[in-house]
Amino acid sequence: MANIEDFDPSCFEHNYEERTYPIRGKIIAHFAMLEKNIESLLASEFSAEMSVKHKMQNIIFDRMTFESKRTALKTVLFNRATLEGFVPSKKQGHPYKKLIESLVYLNTIRNQFAHFPTIQATNKSEYSYAIGLMEYRDSSNFKWYTFEDIDEIISKIQSVKSEILSLIRRDKKSYN
Repeated sequence: MANIEDFDPSCFEHNYEERTYPIRGKIIAHFAMLEKNIESLLASEFSAEMSVKHKMQNIIFDRMTFESKRTALKTVLFNRATLEGFVPSKKQGHPYKKLIESLVYLNTIRNQFAHFPTIQATNKSEYSYAIGLMEYRDSSNFKWYTFEDIDEIISKIQSVKSEILSLIRRDKKSYN
């Protein structure tokens, strides 16, 4: 926690929370698109028909958590790799391990931005951050993000989206 001598009352922002809305909104918007891309890949595993894909999205995927979609995707990709000749072993692990690990990491970040309340900076070092979030589970835990951190998160989301989109395009080619 901050030391009282580090607190500068002249820097106190009465609208600190409103200042963070665009940052939080930007992160959430990128995650929403990532989630829709995951849904598209999952739907493409079951049908090439758009009407069926939309029906699955409206009835099933819109009721699933991000975590549920991630674990379903993990299974779909494992099954796909096995059909393509991948032989599972302890040494090889999951054929899409990096993608799955990225989704686990991003799910953690997503949950922080979706569920943790914004906190006010109380000392000079905290003022340099774009946003602070607080987790209350068991004890208070502060998560501070710089503008560079925000850019890195968005870059990671974009990278994962690109990988997922390439897997969807691959599916479309196999249907033709």
